[in-house]
Amino acid sequence: MRLTPDPIRQPNRYERTLLWGGLLLVAAVLVAGFFFKAQRTSPTLPGRIACDMETVEADYFLQDGFRFQGGQQQTSDRARSGRHSFVFAANGNVQYGLTFTIEQPTPGTVYEASVWSYNNHTQSAKLAVRGAEPDGLYIETAEAAQTDTKGWQELRIRFHVPFQNAPQALHIYVYANGAEQVWFDDLVLEQKALWDAKDFRPTQLHLEIDDKAWRQLSAKRDAALEKGILQTNDDDWAKARMTDNDGTERNVSLRLKGDWLDHLRGDKWSFRVKLGGFDAWRGMRTFSLHTPEARYFLHEWLLHRFWESQGVLTTRYDFVELIINGQSKGIYAYEEHFEKQLVESKERREGPIVKFSEEGYWAGMARQLDHHGFIRSGSGHSAQNPANAPVAAFNEAELLADTTQRKLYIQARHLLEQFRQGQQGADAIFDLDRLARFYAGCDMLHAYHGIVWHNQRFYYNPIMARLEPIGFDGFAERPYARYHFLAEGALHREAMESTSLAAYFLQDTAFMATYLAVLEELTRPQAWAAFLAENEAAWTARLAWIQLEFPQYQPSFDELTREVAFVRSHLLPYSETSLRTWATPDGQLMVENTHTLPIIVQGYGTSDKYMAQAMDAPVWLPAGPVRTLYSKLQRDETIGNFRDIAFWDQQAMSFQAVPTASAIDVPAQAKFLYFQIPGWDSLLTAPIVRLPGYVDLAAGQTYRKPSAAADFPTLQWDAAAPIVHIPTGTHTFTRDLVIAPGYTLHIAPGATVNLNQGAAIISYGAVKALGQADGRIFITTSDGSGQGLQVLGAPTASVLHHVVFQGLRNLHKGDWMLTGAVTFHEAAVQMSDCSFLDNQSEDALNLVRTTFEMQRCRIQNASSDGLDTDFCKGKLFRCTFVNTVNDGVDFSGSIITIEDCRMVNNGDKGISAGEASDVTVRNTRIEGCPIGMASKDQSVVHAKDITLVNCQQGLVAFQKKPEFGPARLLVENLTAEGVTRLYQIAPGSRLQLDQQLIH
Repeated sequence: MRLTPDPIRQPNRYERTLLWGGLLLVAAVLVAGFFFKAQRTSPTLPGRIACDMETVEADYFLQDGFRFQGGQQQTSDRARSGRHSFVFAANGNVQYGLTFTIEQPTPGTVYEASVWSYNNHTQSAKLAVRGAEPDGLYIETAEAAQTDTKGWQELRIRFHVPFQNAPQALHIYVYANGAEQVWFDDLVLEQKALWDAKDFRPTQLHLEIDDKAWRQLSAKRDAALEKGILQTNDDDWAKARMTDNDGTERNVSLRLKGDWLDHLRGDKWSFRVKLGGFDAWRGMRTFSLHTPEARYFLHEWLLHRFWESQGVLTTRYDFVELIINGQSKGIYAYEEHFEKQLVESKERREGPIVKFSEEGYWAGMARQLDHHGFIRSGSGHSAQNPANAPVAAFNEAELLADTTQRKLYIQARHLLEQFRQGQQGADAIFDLDRLARFYAGCDMLHAYHGIVWHNQRFYYNPIMARLEPIGFDGFAERPYARYHFLAEGALHREAMESTSLAAYFLQDTAFMATYLAVLEELTRPQAWAAFLAENEAAWTARLAWIQLEFPQYQPSFDELTREVAFVRSHLLPYSETSLRTWATPDGQLMVENTHTLPIIVQGYGTSDKYMAQAMDAPVWLPAGPVRTLYSKLQRDETIGNFRDIAFWDQQAMSFQAVPTASAIDVPAQAKFLYFQIPGWDSLLTAPIVRLPGYVDLAAGQTYRKPSAAADFPTLQWDAAAPIVHIPTGTHTFTRDLVIAPGYTLHIAPGATVNLNQGAAIISYGAVKALGQADGRIFITTSDGSGQGLQVLGAPTASVLHHVVFQGLRNLHKGDWMLTGAVTFHEAAVQMSDCSFLDNQSEDALNLVRTTFEMQRCRIQNASSDGLDTDFCKGKLFRCTFVNTVNDGVDFSGSIITIEDCRMVNNGDKGISAGEASDVTVRNTRIEGCPIGMASKDQSVVHAKDITLVNCQQGLVAFQKKPEFGPARLLVENLTAEGVTRLYQIAPGSRLQLDQQLIH
């Protein structure tokens, strides 16, 4: 048998048909796969891709030929459109879905992704964008861009594909942490624009610095590092050569620039560059070069663009790559100096640029560093006081040598001095509209570094004879979180005077009207969005280059928009609560502005539909005080680290004012006041409430007549001093002792004053009762009718040491009645080692509109409240409040610090804070009270190291009065023993117990 290999077998016709069919099927699959992938690459993507969650195939949602992961999580439980949506279960696990991938995205492409979510109240689910290969691009959001009528919230992200290190793929998806069930519907991805990298590419600027010049610069830097500050003079200039991208060489002089050491870090030193002869670079004869980090990167550039858009003068500002002696130092910002080219480039006629000289300010800083090695806050160096800073000009020698410019410089100096001395209002000195737009830019972008007085620059416009601001240096670093904006609290008559120029402007009614009108205009969402749209391409191109060197800088337009929205949210007053009214006993209507911006009362009416009558003259009401901690809690909800607010009570004591009220004349039939924000057209209304308010002294005018010396023969009267002296010994009064304004009442150690037959001590001057531990002063009553001590409107502070007030009643003279056995009304007082015992009055001690301090004082057996304060600032240190029928301490509209105190067996609340009080409590024990601490009616109580013992309820927070809002309690390190119910928090109010938020 011959063995031969089989011939190659040829398929028959049927087999050939099957083979070709299989090959065609494989080819079709490959083509379909290629086609599908091609649809996911940016060149062939349509302008809009959407997923409505209605069609599912296998594990994918399908729409228009595109796939989205998560089809197995389709649900018909609810939907925003159609019949279906996508759902994340509340299973406690992190879950992902609706993923869509863009392969090979084109750099510079701008996309907007959006999706609607439901039941995402705690923001447990997010929309995200992630770049892959290389990693780095990541954006997410859980904030609602808008909410529809059914409660669905839209999440939206706008992003671009970076020019540098563009990712190989983009993944758009949603994810959740499983804390709650969340639904999603109507995912949309839209391409918005395509930018070109040519929108910005930093040119190279070359500096050639020889060895001698480099040693000179290095020595100056070393001296600054040793001293802690850079101070320059005319000997610091060194010679160099500068070459631009076009190859043009220029002779320049340069020196180090900057005051603080952030301009000298590492090898990115800052320089001031001055061109010689008649040369210029980009229209500038002198300019600065500094690291973008010194002005918070691109934020400073955007601020300049904003000022330019508003017609405000500002320096030319952009970026270059700096090459020094052939070595790249990376990207640098360049900024124009203050010379005539600045104003001429902005189509202004040449005029001087003036400022308050900062030489003394920096000299004071340098002296502190020399003497202490650090900067001491509030050091008081006279050279650093802006009142002592002379008005100076840039290029002053040249101005003085020019006959025309010399005259203009003198005029500019006069204007700035007139404003500083208060001789003229802002409208006579400044271009108010441009000044307002300058400050509006600072507010909207949170750029407050440049408004410090020694950073302010002004151009004198010789045609308008007005000063215009020049915007620059808005940022020094990333701004801290803020909780109010510049104008809040402006014109408040009790606000502490500030040394900043802004404070002076904000005290000017003409400026405030212009400024608030401008802010209202510029913070409108559509106006801000239009500005961002105009600058988005230029911003993005610059951002790509800056992030090459500074990848940690990750700004977003959403962040900027939130800052603008923050300002706008604080502008508009609330009709219901911005004006508070009440009537005095004689019928005078009092009105208080609780809004943090000034308000103008324009008229009144019998309804809230139209104003029946305008005021004879509009009534300006000062702004309500800014409560910084309250504002912080409104924004942040919780305190992440209690150390961040460790000294806020001291800040409140120093800078926060208590409310003030003004009298206003309107007829009895008026039911509503009509008011507006200065500079705004809109009128708002507030109802007139004529219920009696707080203590008013009008009915007590008959008791102002001073007592005669003959009626009190045991007292000593010194009209020359002038002093009324109660000597040591016992003195019984059966008539009122009235001390005239301008006199001081002195009570000697060991004196006893016995008030009988309804007698009282009423003093319109200060009281000095300086008892001793072995010679206490007693003010008491043997027949139980004595009406205590009432100090009213004393111009200087009273001082009480070792004084005992016992068995007294409150003042009641005809229809004039006060609530306290002891009262200080608009009369500052300092007390130590004083006792208030067995007093039969609504308040054992009542303080009204008073600054006070109490140390080691005791209130015991009071028939109602122990201490009651209305609109006060004060401190309680090592005081005790025992056996009061009502509250131990009760605060209204007050700023209080309590430390090392005890509240024992108070009949209602140990500590009660109400009517927008700010109370700080430290190391305090509350024992045997129905309620330990209560915060009500928009008050904030911050308590630390508190012990509650045998209280029925420990901590309560609630809203009692409709004209106020909910309350807050912040408690850290609480010890509770025998407390039946630790806390009770009413709806809207909040308790933060260490890191736990309770509501």
